[in-house]
Amino acid sequence: MNAIVVGDFFGFALAIPVSLFLAFWMSSVKNTSAVIGGALIGGFLSFVGVFVWLVTFPLPGANGASIFFGSLLLSSAAALTLAVLIDVLVARSSSRDYRRQQVEHESGV
Repeated sequence: MNAIVVGDFFGFALAIPVSLFLAFWMSSVKNTSAVIGGALIGGFLSFVGVFVWLVTFPLPGANGASIFFGSLLLSSAAALTLAVLIDVLVARSSSRDYRRQQVEHESGV
């Protein structure tokens, strides 16, 4: 049980910096802190989900390495998914900031 907890934690710990960087880099909204917060919450929820799942339903062949790689993949995917969803919601709620400005050209005639 101890190797499973350690594998889950270190998978989460390595997924978070990568996910936060990618969420910041991919974000197209001005409020990037909301997107970063969404990525952090998504990664943490997947960490808790994997932990609860493995404590409730222990897998017979699970070891620390398999849980590490599974947690790394699931935490980074969940973090990026929630970051993209937050990005879409923030962009939709403040859509006037992201519309193209109509430029009026002066005629030189």
